[in-house]
Amino acid sequence: MSTEQKIAALENRISELKQENKRLHDTVEYLTRKLFGRSSEKTSVLSLGQLSFFDEAEVETDSKAPEPGLQEVQNYYRKKFKGQKAELLKDIPHTKHLCTLAEEDRFCEACGTPLVSVGEEFVRTEIEYIPAKVRVIDYYRETFECRTCHKNGEPYMEKSPMPYPVVQHSMPSPSTVAWVMHQKFVNALPLYR
Repeated sequence: MSTEQKIAALENRISELKQENKRLHDTVEYLTRKLFGRSSEKTSVLSLGQLSFFDEAEVETDSKAPEPGLQEVQNYYRKKFKGQKAELLKDIPHTKHLCTLAEEDRFCEACGTPLVSVGEEFVRTEIEYIPAKVRVIDYYRETFECRTCHKNGEPYMEKSPMPYPVVQHSMPSPSTVAWVMHQKFVNALPLYR
């Protein structure tokens, strides 16, 4: 083999090694990006070899087309249908639980006159679970008024104290929460059952 042939063979080998080196660098860069890069499905950069749906649209668009006008953006509000809870609870027996003042507390703090019940207000609904039995308890709070203060033009009203719910703004009672916890953590039952 002559010197010129050896030089040509070495130059050929060098170009092959450069191509292989570039290919390996690209592979390492791609795998590093896959491993440590963004993992969201939303991406602004397409991976190698992947076509975009929007390339054709950008090429075929008419540059003289008028810009679309701005429209007033309407806020989205979830539609609340009235009566959904009532519809769910219609077949379950209801029990009325009236929270009232104790007999010794039914006196006006201002003048000491006995208070008279003037009405009650609906506060909340709870679902109580008794194994193999479910009932609904509607809580009402009684309101008392001092008639003497009312006649004197200084109305005095007092509402009876309410027991706190287990979960605020929700319907489960302590027995319902205890039953769910028992099923979940003792019997290992999933919450969706």
